[in-house]
Amino acid sequence: MLTRKQFLTMSAGLGVGVLLPEVLKAKRTYAASPRLSRFTESLPISYPISPPSTLDIAPGKHSFHSSLGSFTTWGYGGLSYLGPTFEVTRGTPVRIRAFNKLGTHPLAGSVDTSLHGVNASDITNPRTVIHLHGSNTEPDSDGYPEDTYLPGQSNVYNYNNNQEAGTLWYHDHSLGMTALNLQVGLAGMYLIRDEDDPIGGNGPLGIPAGAPYEVPLILQDHSFNSDGSMSFPAKWDHEFYGDVAVVNGKAWPNLNVDRTLYRFRIVNASNSRFFRLKLSSNQQLIQIGCDGGFLNAPVYLSKLLLGPGERADVLIDFSTSLPGDKIVLQNDAAAPYPKGLATVIDQGYFRMPEIMQFTVNRGAAVPKAIPTRLRVNNPLITKIATKPVKQRNLVLTDILNSNFQVLAMMLNAVYWHEAANHPELREQPQVDTIEQWNFINLQPFAHTMHLHLVPFQILNRQSINDTAYSAAYRATGPRKVLMHHAPGGDTVPYGYPPLDPTPYLKGLAKPPAANEAGWKDTVVVNPFEVVRLIVPFGAKATANLPFGNSFTGRFVWHCHMLNHEDNDMMLPFDVLP
Repeated sequence: MLTRKQFLTMSAGLGVGVLLPEVLKAKRTYAASPRLSRFTESLPISYPISPPSTLDIAPGKHSFHSSLGSFTTWGYGGLSYLGPTFEVTRGTPVRIRAFNKLGTHPLAGSVDTSLHGVNASDITNPRTVIHLHGSNTEPDSDGYPEDTYLPGQSNVYNYNNNQEAGTLWYHDHSLGMTALNLQVGLAGMYLIRDEDDPIGGNGPLGIPAGAPYEVPLILQDHSFNSDGSMSFPAKWDHEFYGDVAVVNGKAWPNLNVDRTLYRFRIVNASNSRFFRLKLSSNQQLIQIGCDGGFLNAPVYLSKLLLGPGERADVLIDFSTSLPGDKIVLQNDAAAPYPKGLATVIDQGYFRMPEIMQFTVNRGAAVPKAIPTRLRVNNPLITKIATKPVKQRNLVLTDILNSNFQVLAMMLNAVYWHEAANHPELREQPQVDTIEQWNFINLQPFAHTMHLHLVPFQILNRQSINDTAYSAAYRATGPRKVLMHHAPGGDTVPYGYPPLDPTPYLKGLAKPPAANEAGWKDTVVVNPFEVVRLIVPFGAKATANLPFGNSFTGRFVWHCHMLNHEDNDMMLPFDVLP
């Protein structure tokens, strides 16, 4: 069975005819949307509010653009699409009971029962579960993908919020259905505040908090049918790229801004698309925070890369802009990232060059100072010096059939139900210890990898001779699959655990970029690269950690490209006492 890279390399040698049918198929999938005007829709803004004690998850009618009309979507807390932005104070717990009031799935024709965990009943009686992404949370409230509940049922989530201020987001995490459920609206933002970033502002940093100058931006890409309903593939595919940029539920929206400093809390909530954001005015994006909270100091960027699941806390200074200026938030990331299609045909097809627009209001300029230090009450981020008790090598790969079609995206060549039922195929760190996790990407496209429960630090990145490593890794197999009806057959080509990548490394290890040198929970893993992480599995693992809990139990780690995690690129791990 060929790897994906071997297939693509072979295809390149055979000529464009091999890939032409797949390209044409992709065009039929992604070129469905009617022509829509850009920057004519006003950006909806969900300013922060306190979480309620009860939260309905229910259908609604939503219009993404005035030319599309309304159709059925899903939302949280009474919204027709997406959910409210919640804000809490560090150390103040909240208890939320969520009620599943969903009906027939808006993308019923795309419910693929060949995926693990998906049943025909999900069309009319859909499961749901909430994951608070970035939260240091007890296992029963983490949103384990099999802890779903049906319409008419509810679940209680306890969040003690014992962690530094940061940009979290909540979303559906149902096994095999995450992509579809997010696509129809099940996502929202959750902001933790602390002394450096208090509710209402007036903190030591002097940065906006709340209305009107702190604005959440949930970035997605969609496709639409001619009647305005959502378009999504009927059967699972390894990636999905829409052809309409959607921000906070509106297609290519516009935001009127005053001539002052704005703060944007940005989350990439897309299925597969990476965004490399820049401003048409060539102004700098000033990043003050990443996934897990504030950086040590602002990082001034001409471009900001966000993979699916990543977040950024960003300042934009409009005080030097002129009244009437129109500034476009642009995107120059190829899709798939970073090099686009693996063929010379129509390299730009999946590109999405424009996301939204800012129109500068009339009025006097009100400049604001940019803080030079972002951690006043919280300790500066320093490299974890505690020696890891264990290193784990974790491989990103896939399984193809004889027709070179992707059957499943995989981690360590282990299927979800294998790991769920066989502890010897699970990672099992001990609580309050430090481990080093080495993600090894053997694929020609980037992924974003996410760990539940704990944040981590990126140690470094290094290229790998993937051909040599893949050959050696394959020599450890085949491994007999420990479950019935595994996609692709009774074996996988590789043994377990994966090989140490050290003999196959190339060049020098590179430290993380300045805007990655904070606390992360989601990391971009580039093609043919090893990314090394230092992971503290509990608040007592070392000093100056940004969270205060030491939980044991079962959690998950996975790729945050949603179609990938829905088809086995997700595995459970256990934090042991």
